[in-house]
Amino acid sequence: MTDQFDAQLNEALDSVRDMLPANALLRLEAKLRQVHAERPDLKGSEVVNIAFDVFEGEAIDARLAMEEARARVDEAAAAEARLASMQRVAERSAELDAVEARYPGRATLAEALTDAGISWAYLGLTDEDGVLAEEIRRGFGK
Repeated sequence: MTDQFDAQLNEALDSVRDMLPANALLRLEAKLRQVHAERPDLKGSEVVNIAFDVFEGEAIDARLAMEEARARVDEAAAAEARLASMQRVAERSAELDAVEARYPGRATLAEALTDAGISWAYLGLTDEDGVLAEEIRRGFGK
């Protein structure tokens, strides 16, 4: 039975040898041999079908793992950006306090800055930093 499988395997591999890179051919052969070892009762065509189904499943698993990894990287980048923003706001807290004290009664820091003729950029802050500064001042920056 193994001799028959080896003959079928060699014939199948010969038919695709020119189409596949060497590493893909080795991977295909290994997968076919693995499936055959686990299910020696199957015909060659069934072994090939199962091997390709396994490759599809592995590709899907790899794609999902990459998406999860990308999401973790994005989350880490967002956390790092938020931390950098918090540091910039903390570095400018004295200036923000002074503007807020000079223009009391304004609903937001942005309004106080506008009345003072100062922009977030003038203080070395981005608009996103300004949103965070407002959140921190209202107690939502946690």
